[in-house]
Amino acid sequence: MKKWILSLLSLAAISAFAQEATKITAGKHNDFGLAYSLPLTVVEVEIEATKITTKTGPYYKYAEKYLGVQEIVTEDLEYWEMNDVTMAATSIADPEKSYLVKFKSGNPPSMYLTPEGVLWSVNIEPPVEESVTERTKGEKAPAGTNPYYSVLSEEQLSAGSTAKMAEVAAKQIYRIRESRLNLVTGDVDQLPADGKSFELIMNQLNEQETALTEMFLGTTKKTKVRKTVRYVPGAESERVVLFRFSKYMGVVGTEDLGGAPVYLNYKITENLTQQDSDEKKKDKNKGVAYIVPGKGVVSLVSGTKTLAEQEIQIAQLGETYQFPTNLFDDKKAPAKAILNPISGAVQEVVQ
Repeated sequence: MKKWILSLLSLAAISAFAQEATKITAGKHNDFGLAYSLPLTVVEVEIEATKITTKTGPYYKYAEKYLGVQEIVTEDLEYWEMNDVTMAATSIADPEKSYLVKFKSGNPPSMYLTPEGVLWSVNIEPPVEESVTERTKGEKAPAGTNPYYSVLSEEQLSAGSTAKMAEVAAKQIYRIRESRLNLVTGDVDQLPADGKSFELIMNQLNEQETALTEMFLGTTKKTKVRKTVRYVPGAESERVVLFRFSKYMGVVGTEDLGGAPVYLNYKITENLTQQDSDEKKKDKNKGVAYIVPGKGVVSLVSGTKTLAEQEIQIAQLGETYQFPTNLFDDKKAPAKAILNPISGAVQEVVQ
């Protein structure tokens, strides 16, 4: 998927369905009738933001003096950064395009529906794709979250001032480093009994050093959060405030003026709904419906920059047609069909 400016991803024409299709079969139990819906195309925007929390260590003023480090956390802060915005087309069931079609009892077909009840395929299991979106758990830097005072020595606790405590803590860090180096080089009176013991001791030394070092450098905790916003394309729209982003609150509502707006623009490029068709005069439940979709361009804008733009197929801009039912319940050679569950378009028909 192509990267766009500001690390935003392009709008995919079809979203990956990481879910199982539901199979329904015509039979006596349902009077050989199958109920389904055609899709209503939806633009789904996922925002990935990072909440960053920094905390100073109690000895940060002495970091350069005792550890020779200048890059430290000097104040307690909490702020947000917007990392990525991904857009993809998905769908929900169109309440105005629900059907109940009946078949003959001789060779009743099966349908596969999405969890929303949208027709996906007839007489064949549709290909189910796995989601490519990676859910990233919160992470922290530069080090762990061990309580500071779990590693304080008696000498530190009895020190009469913060400066003295910092000096003792720094000496303890250097002793830990020296002990670790001696273990690695074998310059000790007695080596650990085996590899696991060696690893355990090294881990303990690393944890102690990390906790003590944080007292000088401070901590930075990063937590990634994902939020999803949906937009249903209808009439053409410009500068629709899709969401707002605040440095101090992250993703906020469209009415919260504390955040900068991110706009969505929608322009129709092909509208088939106004075309005259004899299909409109037919009983909608006499056949298996599908859509020849229209098209529209969706773009995402922040400030003066277009972050992403893509033309997609849109079911609600299309024309509805029908396959005859005998195509699928034929005793000798019943047809198989796969539809696009996002746009309602026919992807494949095999007989």
